[in-house]
Amino acid sequence: MTVREGAFDSHGVSIHYLDWGPPAGRPAAGAPPLILIHATGFLAALWSPIAEQLSSKFCVVAMDQRGHGDSAKPADGYTFDLLADDTQRLIEELGLERPLAVGHSSGGTTIVVHAEKYPGVIQRSVLIEPILPRSDWYEVQNMNPNLLAEGARKRRAVRPSRQEMFEAYRTRPMFERWREDMLHMYVDEGTADRDDGQVELKCPPEVEAQFFEAVTEVDAWPSLAKFTMPTLVLWGAGSHLITRGLADQVDEALPNAETILVDGTTHFLPQERPDEVARLIEQFLSD
Repeated sequence: MTVREGAFDSHGVSIHYLDWGPPAGRPAAGAPPLILIHATGFLAALWSPIAEQLSSKFCVVAMDQRGHGDSAKPADGYTFDLLADDTQRLIEELGLERPLAVGHSSGGTTIVVHAEKYPGVIQRSVLIEPILPRSDWYEVQNMNPNLLAEGARKRRAVRPSRQEMFEAYRTRPMFERWREDMLHMYVDEGTADRDDGQVELKCPPEVEAQFFEAVTEVDAWPSLAKFTMPTLVLWGAGSHLITRGLADQVDEALPNAETILVDGTTHFLPQERPDEVARLIEQFLSD
């Protein structure tokens, strides 16, 4: 199918987006708009299999969050307050009326922060493995809150080729359950060609690190009590957020949410079982 792309300005930063358009045979006004917000280090294009499945019923749009994909990459300024503004600018730029939203990982965090700052704009949401720690969660878990940021700064951003990157990633625990075409998509779409013939991640390690740092500074707990829109929360049954108790805390805090555990998946369930995730999203948002 044809996917349109565009860009808009948000606080002086160019934000790139993909638009799967209205369902075939239905005018845009007759199909609900649906925004997809990716996880840290990912990009809009990684939603493609899910977006294509959902585009039969929704006007689907996904943006590259600032610093990711084909959006601009400022040196700093990666706060969830700004990410919420970017989401609102997308809604206003495209004239999305009564939008629905799906967010994966930190994308779910963005939706919760957006709802606090722009109440009543998003009508229903699906949060997939949202990162919503209480202010004391890292201390209780005896965790270094900056561990992921430290790891991101050490990430190898440049590789000789996409094939070499794919083969290197295929053996890593993070990617072991990913559907093979999803990993190819991440490598193919998430890298840019360099003048020296090598490829480089579109999300610089420093940007990824700043995202990880920003999410540890979000205390969404006061917001969750007011997050009253109908919400579906999807957790990977094998996710670290389950074993560390964050999922139970989030589920208890959300006043109007349905929760589903997806068997055989981890934190990366949209990449591991995209067809099932799309089915669950469609079922919930169509009710």
